[in-house]
Amino acid sequence: MFEIVADSSRQLIAAGVLLSYCACCIGSWRGYRAKQRSISHATGDRLIVWASQSGNAQQLAQQLQQQLSQAGKPAGCLALEQLSSSLLQKSTEIIFIVSTFGEGEAPEHARFFLKKLTVECSLQHLKIHVLGLGDRRYPEFCKFAEQLQARLIAQGATLSLPLMTVDNMQAEQLAHWQQCMAAHFAIDAIAASQYQPSWFHATLLERQHLNPYSNSPGLYKLRFQTAYCDWQAGDTVRVHPFNNPAFSTREYSIASSAASGYLELIVRLNYDAKQTPGQCSGWLCTALNINDSIVFSRCTKPNFHATAHDKPAIFIGAGSGLAGLRAHLAERPKLSQNWLILGERCPRTDRLLPEELHQWQRSQHLTYLDYAFSRDANTPRYVQDYLVEQQQRLISWLEQGATIYVCGRLQGMGRGVQETLTQLLGAEQLQSLQQQGRYRTDLY
Repeated sequence: MFEIVADSSRQLIAAGVLLSYCACCIGSWRGYRAKQRSISHATGDRLIVWASQSGNAQQLAQQLQQQLSQAGKPAGCLALEQLSSSLLQKSTEIIFIVSTFGEGEAPEHARFFLKKLTVECSLQHLKIHVLGLGDRRYPEFCKFAEQLQARLIAQGATLSLPLMTVDNMQAEQLAHWQQCMAAHFAIDAIAASQYQPSWFHATLLERQHLNPYSNSPGLYKLRFQTAYCDWQAGDTVRVHPFNNPAFSTREYSIASSAASGYLELIVRLNYDAKQTPGQCSGWLCTALNINDSIVFSRCTKPNFHATAHDKPAIFIGAGSGLAGLRAHLAERPKLSQNWLILGERCPRTDRLLPEELHQWQRSQHLTYLDYAFSRDANTPRYVQDYLVEQQQRLISWLEQGATIYVCGRLQGMGRGVQETLTQLLGAEQLQSLQQQGRYRTDLY
C-alpha cells in the first residue's frame, strides 16, 4: 500500500514539474513573441530609441512617435537594448532619448549597449539626434547621452541636430526641444505641458520615527491620505520642498500598495556638511505638520514594476530602500515565495518595521528574512554577504524563475550587489537576467 501511495506521489510531483516547465516555456515564448512584435514595428528608416531609468525617456519617445504618426510620418519606437546592428544598418535617422542617473550611469536596461556595439559597425549613412535627461545636481550631468553621441559619431554617424539636455524635466527646456522637433520634422508643435506630470493633493496623517535610538540619520515612515490611488509597486513620487515650484523636485519611492488606500513613504533625514537638514527631507520629516496638505506627482517606473507573481521574488535593499521593496511585498500573493535581505547599521537600534516584517514571517508571506548589519560587533555583514552565504538558495530560486529587485543607494549597496551577483552567476547570466526583466533596480 505504501509503495502505491509513494509511486502516485512521485507521479503527481513529476506531472507538476512537467506542467511548470510547460508554463515556463509558454511564458518565455509569449515574452519572445511580444518582444519580436515590438521590434517588428521598428523596421522602417526612422526610429525613436529610448533608455529610461524612471520612465520619463520612454514616455517622451512614445509621445513623439504618436505625434509623428498623427502627422503621417511614422517611426518605430523601441528600447535601446533592442537596437540591433541590423536595425542600425537599415535606419537612416534615429532620435535617441536617453536618461543618465547616479554618477553618470546608463539606465540598467541599456548599460551593455555601448559594449555590444562593434567597432566594425559603419554608420556613415545614419543621421542622429540625442536628447539627454538628467539632474544638474550631479557632476556627470547627462554623461551617458554624451557618451552615446560620441560613440555613434566615431563610427560615422552625423548629427541632424546637436545634443540637447533637459534638467529635471523642466518645462521650458522640454518646450525648446519640442519646438526643435516640430521644425525638424515640419509638424505642428504640441504644448510642453503634455510632457509634464499631473500633480495631486495628499494630507499627512501619521509620521513614525523608525530608528529613534540610532546613531544613524533618522528614518521616518509617513502616511498620507489621498483620493489618488493610481500607482503600481515600484513607482515613485516627486515633491517640491514646501510645495514651492521654485525649488527643484525630489523623488521618493512609494512604500505602500495602492490597494491599502494610503500613500506611504520612508524618508531618510539628510544633512549637509554644515549639519543643516536637507531642504526636502527636513520639511517632510520635521516641519510638515499632521493634517497639512502636500502636492505630489507620480513618476512611473516600468523598469521596477513587478513581473510574474507566480514566481519567487528576491528583494534586496538597505535603509530607505526598504520603501520600494515594501510596496512590492505588500502586493505579492499569499503563499508566494519571498526572500528579503535588508541592510542597516546596528542590530540593537536599526531594525526597521520589525513587527510588520516578523508578522509576514509568521504568516509565511516572507519565506526568508535576513538582516545585514554593517556595524554588528559579532558578525558585521552587508546585504551582498548573504548572497554569498546562501548561494545555493539564490541559484535554486533563479532556476525556478525568480526575479531580483534591488532598491537603495547606488554607491555601496547597489554596486556591491551587482559585483557579487557577477561573481556568483557570471556576467553573461546577470546580463541575461536583465534582458529578461528578472534583475530590476531602483538605485539613486
